[in-house]
Amino acid sequence: MAPVTTRVLRAISAIPFLLLAAWSFSVMDLDKMSSHTQPIAESGVIEWDGGKVDIIDHFYNVEVLDRIWRGGTVTFSTTTVFSFLVDLGPIHAIWVLKSYRSASAWTPMYLYV
Repeated sequence: MAPVTTRVLRAISAIPFLLLAAWSFSVMDLDKMSSHTQPIAESGVIEWDGGKVDIIDHFYNVEVLDRIWRGGTVTFSTTTVFSFLVDLGPIHAIWVLKSYRSASAWTPMYLYV
């Protein structure tokens, strides 16, 4: 078990994160989010200017889980796609830059680019 001073320092360093979590829960308006995403969830389609995507009804093939996560899918699907693209971009850029190193010559990374 860690010494008492280490545990106290860990607890003190966790306080900002706990305060941030408490603030986030207090300002999050779940009723407003639910009323905004309810029509989208009922229609079964997420639409935007460039197209649309059907919401998968039986993702887990367990009715309770499918019902629970349907609202979350509608609420966070847009940000998930953009987050994926934003997170993947720097990784691809690093891969491209690393492939031009002389140590990477004729390796799979080098041949990819």
